[in-house]
Amino acid sequence: MPVWPEAVDVDDLSLLELRVRLGVIKKAEARLAAMKTETLAAYASRGGEGLARRVALEELQASKQQARREVETASQLSQVPETLDALGAGEIPEAHAKQIAKAASQGPVDESVLVEAARREDFGTFSRTLRDHQHEQSGDDGTSLMAKQRERRSFRFFKSPDDGMFVLNGRFDPVAGNRMEAALADEVRRLRNSSKAGDQTGFDQRMADALENLVCADTKDRKPQGTTLILTADWDALNNKLADARLLDGTPLPVSEALRLACNADVLPAVFNSKGQELWVGSKHRLATDAQRAALIIRDEHCVGCGRSAVWCEAHHIEEWLSGGPTDIDNLVLVCKSCHHNIHDDGWTVHRNRNGAYELRPPPSPYADIPPWKSLSNSPPPEADPFPDVGVSYQRPINGQSVLLS
Repeated sequence: MPVWPEAVDVDDLSLLELRVRLGVIKKAEARLAAMKTETLAAYASRGGEGLARRVALEELQASKQQARREVETASQLSQVPETLDALGAGEIPEAHAKQIAKAASQGPVDESVLVEAARREDFGTFSRTLRDHQHEQSGDDGTSLMAKQRERRSFRFFKSPDDGMFVLNGRFDPVAGNRMEAALADEVRRLRNSSKAGDQTGFDQRMADALENLVCADTKDRKPQGTTLILTADWDALNNKLADARLLDGTPLPVSEALRLACNADVLPAVFNSKGQELWVGSKHRLATDAQRAALIIRDEHCVGCGRSAVWCEAHHIEEWLSGGPTDIDNLVLVCKSCHHNIHDDGWTVHRNRNGAYELRPPPSPYADIPPWKSLSNSPPPEADPFPDVGVSYQRPINGQSVLLS
């Protein structure tokens, strides 16, 4: 196969041919990435990393930071030959290969297992697979992995000489990141709900306002943010203990860390597969209750349309509330603001897969030349518990936050 695809007039290609061409381009990009890696690794081996960075700076016209990353990545990939071979053969994308190489530099991994997963999974799915794999391979319930992540935390805050604006740049471990994201999302919602009619403040600007409010809040006059940090875990009935604790975004969490977050707090048991948690409230209330929102986050995990983090999502009625649709957990799904507009303004619809998960589908007319979605069946989907095998959860207020273990 050639390193790069042959040039053609894409205007003459059908949709199927365009899709095939994208696959060829992906393989070509992977092969070029492998060639660059091997070349930089060889240069660093003979002339040293400093000279290799300088060559990357000049020949690749990269910034100093990019040049350093290129040489570092080349060094890491040279230590995972099976991954490099798969990249050179165009079997896995460059981003997947870089993830494997970085993980291998941080601790033990089974390279063969990861390469096989990289061949068939998209970036988001593979990221979760890799995260779970690192947790399993750590040998200590992920405690050492969490400690290494925390060691790499950093934060920069400086004034730009260009325009006098201040710039923030940081890296945080999964626990800190999830807590900060939840606090920001809560404050953004508060600002949006309290804004005047016609306020056109953009999302980025509202994010900046939310951060300023959180950092500069007068704690004497203001209560801590009522954010919700949600953790999920299985209940090991045989050994009478929690197991497989995870953060909202699916990151595996050492059980010891989950218990640390929940220490010094009262325990409130909650069973999500019963109808006693305000999950079925009928048409009396239009907005989802706090219990419903927490349950939706656990069930849907993210926006059912685009996959955006659940903390930025809204509860949408599948059957509209104004048309008599109840505010019940099985009539609600999580969607981000953009996907919510797609539903109400552009005719996108919510569908339920065979496995019980929800998804958004576009209206058919603008996509008439695309093969139709495969029909799930002519019969309605079987009734399914919206929270299968969730078990028992525990909700504990912690310094203005609630930790939900389920």
